Amino acid sequence: MIKEFFNPMEPILKSIITHHSDFIHQIKWDGIRGILYMENSRVKIVTRKNMDITSKYPELQRLKENFKGRNGILDGEIVAFDDKNRPDFQKILSRHMLKSDCKINHLMKNDPVSYIVFDILYLNDQDLRQLEYSERKAALQEHYLNGGFTAITDDFSDGDSLFNLMKEKKMEGIVSKNISSKYISGKKHDQWFKTKIKRKMLAVIGGFKLKDNLPVSLLLGIYHQNDLLYIGNASSGLKQNDLYLLKAHMPLLKSDASPFTNHIKAPDTLWLKPALTCYVSYLERNSHGHLRHPEIIGFSDEKPDEACGEEIICRQ
Repeated sequence: MIKEFFNPMEPILKSIITHHSDFIHQIKWDGIRGILYMENSRVKIVTRKNMDITSKYPELQRLKENFKGRNGILDGEIVAFDDKNRPDFQKILSRHMLKSDCKINHLMKNDPVSYIVFDILYLNDQDLRQLEYSERKAALQEHYLNGGFTAITDDFSDGDSLFNLMKEKKMEGIVSKNISSKYISGKKHDQWFKTKIKRKMLAVIGGFKLKDNLPVSLLLGIYHQNDLLYIGNASSGLKQNDLYLLKAHMPLLKSDASPFTNHIKAPDTLWLKPALTCYVSYLERNSHGHLRHPEIIGFSDEKPDEACGEEIICRQ
């Protein structure tokens, strides 16, 4: 079996769903990419950056019982599910950051993670990466069993229907794969694509972070009843005209105190009276209500009290 590390194949972000008949579509599982080395009745797990994370997920040692081969390398996603059986990225990230064996063992017994498999790269000392995806998937289905903490991800022929279902389920999106594709490390290919579901929201600008006396990141909030709740800060998407607008309003809107009811003042922060609004896109809100991967779309003339947390679904 291969011993050296290789970069996993990465889907390329695409806003339009591929409709070619040679493509199948899969759920985009919102977890942590995990390459599983299975050999000598042992499972070793590394991330896509070759970090050994085997000790963080001891429950996945049981996956060797699902594998019917001498050795192999699988590609998939380590996923934590919420109480509605949806992938919860914040939950898997919290688990991933744990260092205490006691806490890891507690979660292993009481709230185990799952491993969703979507490819097999090596089998019984044979390199399968030059085979077509359809052949690799057939080998995976022949030598790997669903059940326990694991499942082989399903293939769908209708990408639009799957994407719409992911919208309804409030999941991350879909991945589209050419059934003839070889396994090519990295992103230098046109064989795998991902289409993400993004949300946008009207937010109040309650301040901004400063660097060299210039705004570099907006502090955002929404109203809940009469409280302005902090939902995160965003720098991506800020344009030069936005910065000019902020500087122009700074003397009139500058405030000595934070307008947020749930945010502690941080260094290099300039607070504003809650008068300006903007639209921001994001993937989801975490368990603290903060936006994940926020990006400023543009300033708005909507009134601040209209920023009440209403989500608008859009496609990236």
